[in-house]
Amino acid sequence: MTAMSNYLENKLIDHLLRDTAFSAPAGMYVGLVGAYSASELEAGTLSGELSGGSYARVSVKGDSNWSAGSTNGQTDNENNISFTTATGDWGYVSGLFLADASSGGNVILYGTLTTPKIVENGDQFVIAAGDLDITFA
Repeated sequence: MTAMSNYLENKLIDHLLRDTAFSAPAGMYVGLVGAYSASELEAGTLSGELSGGSYARVSVKGDSNWSAGSTNGQTDNENNISFTTATGDWGYVSGLFLADASSGGNVILYGTLTTPKIVENGDQFVIAAGDLDITFA
């Protein structure tokens, strides 16, 4: 996942160059998207986010969730990120995003899955430890 949303890009520019305060979000959540375009997530539009069947974003805020001592502008998830077991078909998952709220909120980062997956009733979508790479380049 390497793409920053317009929201984050603008906040960082304002913070670094215009001395505008920008605090870390109180929460950070991973969400899943099916059919979407990068321009939608770039703009913060979540029309492709999954819904129904017990789908919910997963909280990933905090040191224990990410590899220690980020180097070269990169970190990854320290533990599995496990979504609830689907109680209905979620459908095709092709990408994910980080947002600052458990619903709605601002898209912070987004990216495409290396291998898209179909989540059906009874499946649990899990991002294995070390598989969610965050890179600022």
